[in-house]
Amino acid sequence: MCWIFAYNWKENSIELLVEWLRKLEYRWYDSAWVMWVNSKWEVFLEKAIWKVSNLAAKVEKKLDKKDNFTCWIAHTRWATHGKVTLENTHPHHSENNRFYVVHNWIIENYMSLKEELEKKYNFYWQTDTEVIAKLLEKLFDGDIVSTVEKVTKKLVWAYSIAVVDSQNPSVLIGAKLWSPMVVWVGESGIFLSSDINALWKVATEFTTLDDNETVIIKDWKYNIYSLAWEKINKETEVITDNMWLADKWSFETFTEKEINEVPQVLKNALKWRINFETKTINNETLEELNSLEIKHIEIIASGSSYFAWVVWKNWFEELSGIKTEVRVSSEFLYENFIPNKKTLYIFMSQSWETADVRESVRMVKEKWCLTFGIVNVVWSTIARMCDMWLYTHSWMEIWVASTKNVVAQLSVLLLMALSMWLKRDLQVSEAKNIIEKLDELEEKLQWLLEKHKQYKTLADKYSKYNNFFYLWRNLVYWTACECSLKIKELSYVHAESYSTWELKHGPLALVWPNFPCIVINPKWINREKTISNIKEIKARDWVVLWVITAWDTVKDIYDDIIEIPKTHPILTPFLPLIPLWLFSVEVAKNLKKDIDKPQNLAKSVTVE
Repeated sequence: MCWIFAYNWKENSIELLVEWLRKLEYRWYDSAWVMWVNSKWEVFLEKAIWKVSNLAAKVEKKLDKKDNFTCWIAHTRWATHGKVTLENTHPHHSENNRFYVVHNWIIENYMSLKEELEKKYNFYWQTDTEVIAKLLEKLFDGDIVSTVEKVTKKLVWAYSIAVVDSQNPSVLIGAKLWSPMVVWVGESGIFLSSDINALWKVATEFTTLDDNETVIIKDWKYNIYSLAWEKINKETEVITDNMWLADKWSFETFTEKEINEVPQVLKNALKWRINFETKTINNETLEELNSLEIKHIEIIASGSSYFAWVVWKNWFEELSGIKTEVRVSSEFLYENFIPNKKTLYIFMSQSWETADVRESVRMVKEKWCLTFGIVNVVWSTIARMCDMWLYTHSWMEIWVASTKNVVAQLSVLLLMALSMWLKRDLQVSEAKNIIEKLDELEEKLQWLLEKHKQYKTLADKYSKYNNFFYLWRNLVYWTACECSLKIKELSYVHAESYSTWELKHGPLALVWPNFPCIVINPKWINREKTISNIKEIKARDWVVLWVITAWDTVKDIYDDIIEIPKTHPILTPFLPLIPLWLFSVEVAKNLKKDIDKPQNLAKSVTVE
């Protein structure tokens, strides 16, 4: 949940550092720091808690712009071990103030290491990272490179670290195990970063470190070594201008901008994979997948990606007839895993480096089972680990609450379901009918975006409530869960999702006029039964905001309605997303919440 940023070169680039710190304001971090060394090898340190911009302002005031700062390491922190204080803010240093280290992820054996180190060293605060700094001092053998090698062998679980010896700051060392680490090369220098989005404006190419690899940056060059300390020649990737689009355009928030990208994202996910003229699917990966003997599918994901999988389970079992299970990645790691060579294990992550998903991939691959990844970032760890993969092509999703990438994931999942259905069932006419309706979906999503003012008006009315039920039946289960999650993320309002049938098994006890229901009830999906359930609610004076198919004639029982276009029942889960996401955005605005940076959350969950 933290990010490392380090620089080594012969030119002064403090302005770049300040720019980078301000750029990372889009993520919710609770502290940040920077340590830099000037041409005289003098060490400077600055820390700040809460907003990253607080640190950027401090750095600008403190620096002598005439000096030349050729080495620095910086870090933004999302607290895991220890409270949000200046003392717990990185960098952590050895007791002799010689070695400085920053670290992502968690060292699980840090308590036992600390107990041993406390016999000789004083610890100034609570983080697991401080153990690494003390180990560097204890194990130092005169060579910082070999010392780092000895230290990493003692660390259990996972890390990406950057280390500087203040007595030899011309050498910068990075090492990783499971946590991401990227080496960037640009005209102004060589950089280390754990944020794939950090340096695309200043770098021309990059190299991604694999597990148990170490990079040494010295004399304005870098070399990568394996665990056996053999030099590795790795391929670099060229950065193109269209890899990231981090411009808010004319929108008030980045979240709104990304929601408005949904129609184009849908188009990108299907482009070249579906021929809408012939109504056929053309994709080599799916053709290869269909050639395999797959008897069972297990889906492993978390957060919004997990909810997307629930929809796909319904799609897939209905269309292909293959038994499908959905597993929460964080629990999958600790359940009894029974490997099956005829099972396809599919992994999905919208933030590209989700820790528990990555660890789940590793566990499955160790048993030589088939892994399939669905991710957005081509060079992400999950993509490189899996045997097969499909990309969502939804551009970089920057802001914390996932929106457009959810639609991209659903699009790719539907594509897989249709492809495997055609291979196994040969119901060509019905498949072509779904593809035809899928071709119309982009226009329908755009139509929903144009109703933004209506959603704002509803949000003005409903912002006074502190609790919501999101209710559903059957295929729109996931949509209700996802939209319930969004209003929690963006506005911090309590919300839960339930099947309308389940109300009478407990939740109906909460029926009260100040506890409104948002009911998703399109045509063809248990509509009449849901109407009957909601009449039970209306009999108890509950307020109901209804999401219904446009031109539905039954409207007299609703307090308010949101209309969605008519489409094929299989495609219905796409349509309530835009209106209910924008409804959540407007509720958050009315409550004066920071929509792009929800409190306590971060975009990439790199800790378990």
